Amino acid sequence: MLNFMKKAAKKIPILVEHIVFVSPKKSRFSLWYEDKVLERRYSMNLSGDAPLVPVQPEWLKVNRVKFSGVCVLSEAKVVMCRPRPSSFCSNHSEYRKAIACTRHYRPLKYPGAQSILHSLQSIRNNLDLWLGRKRSGELSGRVALLGNCVFEDANYYHFLTDVIGDIWYISKNINGSKLPDYYLVPFAGLAWQWDILRLCGLRDDQVIPYSRYDLLSLEELIIPVRDKGAVNLPPWLSSAIHQLSGWEPRSGKGERLIFVSRADANRRRVVNEAVIRERLVQEGFEVYTLDGMSFREQQSLFASASIICAPHGAALTNLVWCGPGTVIIDLLSERHLIPCFRELAAQNRLFYYPYACKQVGDVASGINGDIIVSDSQIESVLDIVDQHDANAGYSLTGQTDKVS
Repeated sequence: MLNFMKKAAKKIPILVEHIVFVSPKKSRFSLWYEDKVLERRYSMNLSGDAPLVPVQPEWLKVNRVKFSGVCVLSEAKVVMCRPRPSSFCSNHSEYRKAIACTRHYRPLKYPGAQSILHSLQSIRNNLDLWLGRKRSGELSGRVALLGNCVFEDANYYHFLTDVIGDIWYISKNINGSKLPDYYLVPFAGLAWQWDILRLCGLRDDQVIPYSRYDLLSLEELIIPVRDKGAVNLPPWLSSAIHQLSGWEPRSGKGERLIFVSRADANRRRVVNEAVIRERLVQEGFEVYTLDGMSFREQQSLFASASIICAPHGAALTNLVWCGPGTVIIDLLSERHLIPCFRELAAQNRLFYYPYACKQVGDVASGINGDIIVSDSQIESVLDIVDQHDANAGYSLTGQTDKVS
């Protein structure tokens, strides 16, 4: 009897979601455009003398989206939610995520959208804000909801992969005459964000930050439904970023050896960075922190590299600018084994070496905790550097399908 009650209790949220939420494929207020992109096949092949590969971590896994495509919802409502007070980003007053609703405020349920628990928490945390209606608005025309994967509005990785990926994805699944007039963007107004959006062809007046409104009534809302975040990356992502930003990938790797430091960060630092940095500098590495670099400067730096070593962080998103055969050494926390850069490296035909490093201190979360690179790991990194220096002729064969 007890087991029966436990199983029944687990099904209650599912039943509630079926009652409260509506699928974008089934709502009478929406048009659904099936995914035209995933029918394509994208592959990556490395060959030649296999370099020394460290033990692969036990990567975090989540289910891929069950269906993908683009929903166009008429007379939509968008409700913006602040993070809950106890979350690590709650002190950022401009952070938001969106709940897309029908005209009757019935939330849409689709892969990657909010769960019933998230919705209840959002109602509790944001009810006073919504009832006050101090920042409500109406927009005519077609408005695209970009990103909406995390609360952060200035994360370089999520901006490139989620926001820019969405712009490209919408353009490939909707007829050109139906493309958005405006774009709702998790956006902090930073110079590099403007640079990227303008490269992608967006005008300044088309960009609407999430934080501008708490409630929005829209004539048409365009919602891309696809894999986002840092675990399941769509196989076309890197090529789409190249195409939309006008980037011409190099035919081969550069010549520079680069160490990207997180000494200026407030989380996920390497506590013994001075040790590994000194050893790498002796091998000819240049040391950089990317804070203050323009978008173009970051592109140029990574495109010029032969080997890049870095603690796991958004800066490594720039590996999409590297030429085939570039070596990426990723120093991860043992509690934050996220495969995003492994996937991006594969899409760009790079050699990728992950090191699961011990987390130190009393911080439980792998996304925040500092790490220490062991002596044996440092020696292994130096072995990889020496091996690739001695075998600069590693051959890369096979082709990655280009996105059209």
